[in-house]
Amino acid sequence: MEHHHDASLEDEQSLAERIVRGAIRAYRLHPFDGVDASVVAEVAGIEVDTVQRLFPTWDALLLVTYDRWTQLRGTRRANPPRCTIEYVRMTLAEDVADPGLVRVLAGVITIAASDSGFAELFRKRFEEYVEQLANGLQRDVDAGSEQLVIPAHQAATQLLAVYEGLQIQMLVRPHIDVIVEFDRSVQTLRRGWREREVPAWDLDEVVLTS
Repeated sequence: MEHHHDASLEDEQSLAERIVRGAIRAYRLHPFDGVDASVVAEVAGIEVDTVQRLFPTWDALLLVTYDRWTQLRGTRRANPPRCTIEYVRMTLAEDVADPGLVRVLAGVITIAASDSGFAELFRKRFEEYVEQLANGLQRDVDAGSEQLVIPAHQAATQLLAVYEGLQIQMLVRPHIDVIVEFDRSVQTLRRGWREREVPAWDLDEVVLTS
């Protein structure tokens, strides 16, 4: 009886894994809003009832698919990145080769900004990524490969803004070479990170006190 239960659980896990792989492939083949349970079922080669049974809500399947897909990033890199900037650059290059994931990431933003039950979970993913970049930048500073005169978390927010902005550009302006633009943007970012802000004079205050 126990063995039967374990086998059934394994079958369910295998089916769930098959559905998630099918969802990734479906998003690679179709626009973000063109994928639903029936499309995933067709791509995975299973009944739509099975998809709906294992993932009763669409956002639940999307969240699991999002997590699995982002975990696959970088798994085929021949060499590890030498710093956080290079890590983000490599990730952007992988995005260029896998635009289906970028469409999902862009679609998830609308969910994260909504009042739906899964919004907080998706927002948490964004916060975790900022934290990951901030920790990476701080390690780079400690190792002497990066210079920051602003908090690492602030620099991470700026770096993420460049990266996500170029992701969107990639989708709506496919003629843009986002890797070239990333390199240019990073040069500007780094100059700003290394220069201390000069306090502006309050001319009104000078006039009043003179």
